[in-house]
Amino acid sequence: MQRALRMQQYFEPDVINIEQNFYDASYYVLDLTVFPDEERISGNVTIKVISLVARLNSVTLDFKENMNVTSVSQNELSLPYNHLGDELIVSLDRDYSFGEEISFTVSYEGTPVKEGSFASFDFSTHNGNPVISTLSEPFGARTWWPCKDDPADKADSVDIIVTVPNNLIVASNGLMKDIRENNDNTRTFIWEERYPIATYLVSLAISNYDVFSDYYRYSETDSMEVVYYVYPEDLEDAKVDFEPTVDMIEFFSSVFGQYPFIEEKYGIAEFPWSGAMEHQTCTSYGSNLIRGDNRYDYINAHELAHQWFGDLVTMKNWSDIWLNEGFATYSEALWYEHVNGRHGLFEYMRFLDIGFFPTTVFVSDSTNVSALFSRTVYNKGGWALHMLRYILGDEKFFIALQNYADAYKYGNVTTERFKTVCEQVYGKDLDWFFEQWVYGLYRPYYQFEWSDEFIGGEYVVNMNIEQIQSSATTFKMPLDILVKTSAGDTTIVVWDSLAVQSFQFKLNSEPYNISIDPDGWVLKSARLREVLQPLVLYENYPNPFVKTTTIEYEIPYTGTVKLDIYNTLGQHIVTLVDEKQFSQQRNSAIWNGKNATNFSVSNGVYYYRLRFDYKYTKVGKLVKLH
Repeated sequence: MQRALRMQQYFEPDVINIEQNFYDASYYVLDLTVFPDEERISGNVTIKVISLVARLNSVTLDFKENMNVTSVSQNELSLPYNHLGDELIVSLDRDYSFGEEISFTVSYEGTPVKEGSFASFDFSTHNGNPVISTLSEPFGARTWWPCKDDPADKADSVDIIVTVPNNLIVASNGLMKDIRENNDNTRTFIWEERYPIATYLVSLAISNYDVFSDYYRYSETDSMEVVYYVYPEDLEDAKVDFEPTVDMIEFFSSVFGQYPFIEEKYGIAEFPWSGAMEHQTCTSYGSNLIRGDNRYDYINAHELAHQWFGDLVTMKNWSDIWLNEGFATYSEALWYEHVNGRHGLFEYMRFLDIGFFPTTVFVSDSTNVSALFSRTVYNKGGWALHMLRYILGDEKFFIALQNYADAYKYGNVTTERFKTVCEQVYGKDLDWFFEQWVYGLYRPYYQFEWSDEFIGGEYVVNMNIEQIQSSATTFKMPLDILVKTSAGDTTIVVWDSLAVQSFQFKLNSEPYNISIDPDGWVLKSARLREVLQPLVLYENYPNPFVKTTTIEYEIPYTGTVKLDIYNTLGQHIVTLVDEKQFSQQRNSAIWNGKNATNFSVSNGVYYYRLRFDYKYTKVGKLVKLH
């Protein structure tokens, strides 16, 4: 899911009822009728489960209490059920032994609940036409169909049968097998998903779409359709924005392994949301992203990469969601590198560094939904992969990604399993890396100094590196030391792991400048002790504030200034300054307590970050009151 434009949602906790461990949900048939004018659905969901215990006599499903269950049946036999809270407990006709299959059908109707600012099942309009769409991540599938809503239990396959008014088109997962014209001004779309799929990835996108296609030709004789479902008024812009998609499929297939749903399709369906969602084989793509200028190619790349990391390989628990989102975010950088070269990679990684990440990449409390979809999970998760690539080297890193995708294809993973794959390729232990970058907090701040002497016909360089971060954590990382000399540049790699560490190396020519990790392989800050002029950020006033507050700062010389506001989760709120400025006594900016779309933000603690010349950073804290 693309995080940059994400709206706040309501989600249930990531807690699976213990009774759900007693069975495996292997197959679903969703047979639904959608009534756009009434904002209502009705239908049947047939569920096939396999007993995982010796005596299974009931099946507990997730299903929102507001939905009206009219019956549960097995063949022609009615089954007792109890729909309490958000659980549907079905009593089976007998005890089933380990390995036995059971199939039953739940009939129901209702309006899927809307909780918070976004609904997992949404009725909306565009240009006066209906648009119905789903976005079930992470716990929203249960709002519109009864299921075992657990990413660790992928169904082997799903049939999706949807009846709608005959002016509408249904886009969904897998392959469309048929369209049936009915006698009551409706038609029925039949979709079949034959690859394993998690419940949160089952989707519908319904509207009066215009449909156009391209093809991914993966051999001289074979191709896969790439199909787009867009509002008629956005058709021409969509043709421009989606033109790079096939190139992206080709590139990611070369990097990660063949597109994982090659026997079906890749699709993109427009829907009325401000972000995008990686529904398996059919990404849902926000209508506001379609502009005809390729501005959001990075979102296109992000959602496509999820087909490998998220859909093919799915995290077992929501705490490991960085295995979805961090991977997709780093894939944005890989695409940017593919298009713009190596400098494009480092430029994009600088863009992903927002200056501070206050939480861990691994989300220990998966009930904290803001943490699940925070900048730390996305951006720092991407940075973790970037640094892992630096440590393993390009060849081993991309082998590790392909091995990982292949080893756990169509299944579920944890961070520890990914670590094990990387260690097998690297040939060394990586506990230290994952402890500090995935399970740990913060980043290193390096301060260094150096001197040289001419001894015995050589230049002997003595370099001291100090980690000055305020946290007690000391980071272990390899660092590229770029040395500029009169005879040219040379790079020396050192392993820094102490609060204060000294290094010595010899050169044949005189050095005149030294820098740490100039390309940007490590998530860090680094400064030369003697050279860096002071960058001053004053405390805002008033603080706390009600209507407006003023932030003042001083810059050491003329350069580019960027001043941003973030919330405590590191999510960007608004940019106050982004321009070249001249050095003067003091500069100032005023914040009115509103976000980038001019809506007032909630009361609480926020951070303001001053960045100068894309290198030097200062951070302050402010409080907004009523």
